[in-house]
Amino acid sequence: MQSITLLSEEHKELIRLMKRERKPSHRLRMHIVVLASDGYSPTQISRVLFCSRTTVYAIIHRFCREGRAAFYDRKRRGPRALLDESAQKRIETLVEEDSPTEHGWLRSRWSCSVLVLQLFGERALLLSRETVRRTLHRLDFRWRRPRPVPPSKDPEQKRERLQQILKMLREHKASFFQDETKLETNPRVGFAWMRKGKQRRLPTPGTNRKVWISGALNFSTGRFHWVSGPRKNDELFLKLLQELRRIYRCHRSLHLAIDNDRSHTSGRVEEYVKASGGRLRLYALPAWSPQSNPVELIWWGVHEAVSRNHGCKDLSELVDFAERYLEAGQPFHPKLGVDYEQLERSPP
Repeated sequence: MQSITLLSEEHKELIRLMKRERKPSHRLRMHIVVLASDGYSPTQISRVLFCSRTTVYAIIHRFCREGRAAFYDRKRRGPRALLDESAQKRIETLVEEDSPTEHGWLRSRWSCSVLVLQLFGERALLLSRETVRRTLHRLDFRWRRPRPVPPSKDPEQKRERLQQILKMLREHKASFFQDETKLETNPRVGFAWMRKGKQRRLPTPGTNRKVWISGALNFSTGRFHWVSGPRKNDELFLKLLQELRRIYRCHRSLHLAIDNDRSHTSGRVEEYVKASGGRLRLYALPAWSPQSNPVELIWWGVHEAVSRNHGCKDLSELVDFAERYLEAGQPFHPKLGVDYEQLERSPP
């Protein structure tokens, strides 16, 4: 067997690469070279690493010829691929950028069968659906559900609203983010540990009952205040405003960042805000931007800890469970999202 001699720095660097390598076959080759450089025989290496001596000899000879390239896989041998590089790029363009309707197909999304017909019409390629499917997987495409996104709004208007709210947070201590969420006696189904072959049963109520929680997060102190009600309407929002005025009666003005829900902009709410004599001031968040409201993270924690797979028998028990969770998390540590961080950066 050819001998391998590594300098001290090369030896340390190879061990560092071996520890960070994720692919087991690459890590095995590195380990063989490290042990061979330390003076181990092929028999000892094969016993330690549970591989054959033929593998040890092959890796050592390859390392002596190719260096570090011996750690990685060679280009696969075999028949020429049915789809050359230009055809694969064409598939990428069709799937990522084009729609089937643009090419005359009465389909809203690409399938392997439609791609086969499209490539035959363009390049006279005779392919099977499985060939196209394997090619898509090789190009890192997966058959997954897309994520719905709301229509884009005026970016300048969104920027102005966020700047207004950011200014409000800096100038006033009694500044709040407000939002609502819904709790149901019918539990949300979530992942849980269970034995293999045995699916855990989740009891559900005969009649589903709901309750809405409206909360406000004090951004300066992290205190979270909430009220509950049977419906999401302006009455629930007015109940929260009254609770905030009672708790923060020593403050001259209260500033709330709210979303554009109808329950926040009804006539009763406008009359109540005017009757407060300027003590209540509401700021509308940009439409369809839940990431600009830190309260959404609190609701996410409530649903992860309370709503999913809960075993509460009635609504009062569920509300008590959620309130105890909120009390235990006080004070919260609100963080502004990416939308606000972009305001602080200078434009490119």
